[in-house]
Amino acid sequence: MSRPPQSVAIDGPVLVVAPHPDDETLGCGGLIAEAVGQGFAVHTVFVTDGAASHPGSLQWSRAKLARRREREAREALRRLGAGEQPRTFLRLPDSGMPDPSDMRHAQAVTRMAGIVRDLSPRLAVLPWRRDPHRDHRGSWRLAMDAIDETGLSPCILEYAVWLDDLGVADDHPRPGEMEPVGLDIGAHAQSKQQAVQAHLSQLGSLITDDPSGFTLPPEMIARLTGRWEAYWRPCGAR
Repeated sequence: MSRPPQSVAIDGPVLVVAPHPDDETLGCGGLIAEAVGQGFAVHTVFVTDGAASHPGSLQWSRAKLARRREREAREALRRLGAGEQPRTFLRLPDSGMPDPSDMRHAQAVTRMAGIVRDLSPRLAVLPWRRDPHRDHRGSWRLAMDAIDETGLSPCILEYAVWLDDLGVADDHPRPGEMEPVGLDIGAHAQSKQQAVQAHLSQLGSLITDDPSGFTLPPEMIARLTGRWEAYWRPCGAR
């Protein structure tokens, strides 16, 4: 992306919400690296287990893949310089997050609210509220419900992963809703690219017995690992 009209000013502690392992790197890996480099605590919450990417694999059951994806997430954080930073795996079902009316949603909200209270974040980095993937939308709702429950008011930034690839007009920000901001991650670009490579199960070379399984599109990786990370900030927020 080209340089946005405004740049992100990081303040901490920082809460990062990732719908799946790999979203933390693709969406805001540079911000994680920069925040840690500035000495801020960064707590990353992985919402789903990420285990729905290869349903046709006989060698990789959902349970085995979920364990693998957690290991990949830990390694990705290490490569971003956040290996010693706190992280939580909520382990909700990938592509099957509970609706807000479901008791499991309320239980997850309670758990995340506890994380928010303990961290008292000054910045919360969330998936874009209308990103086309249902888990991204559900993770935004879960995080906002948890933040609302605490009564805290961190600054909010939202990152889009699938919007440019799969979004329709109604998925994009509405007039007066959000303003684009960005973060120059040139100093962390190599670390972010290496962190993407930690998510080997999603890159097409590890799981070979499910031809229809998910693989991160190379063009998406290229778009999300450039010099600038793009975010949306609610209009009027600072």
